[in-house]
Amino acid sequence: MAQVPSASKNKAESIANDMATGIENKASTTAGATSGDVQADLEALRRDIASLTQTVASFGSGKIRQAGETSQQYMDNARERFMNAEEDIEAYVRAKPLQSLAMAAGVGYVLALLSRR
Repeated sequence: MAQVPSASKNKAESIANDMATGIENKASTTAGATSGDVQADLEALRRDIASLTQTVASFGSGKIRQAGETSQQYMDNARERFMNAEEDIEAYVRAKPLQSLAMAAGVGYVLALLSRR
């Protein structure tokens, strides 16, 4: 499970605690509540939910950006390894051309035998 950064986690907890406190306070004074009070509470709740949604969305976009950077690093690393392997093979073929030709012919012969079956 992904770890939530402490700043985002603290902010989300703070918003949730504020919402819970507001609901508890209003629940204790429900008998004297007017429609204006209820409307104000609903507006506050809407703002709190919008803020929480924005916090969660920014956290998600940060994780997506981090995943993109990590995958780019893996691609760069794989590309570099492939290029190094290609250079090593080329150097081996230049150093031992007859042995390389014999190996290629042997591999080709084995593949031809396997493809006949």
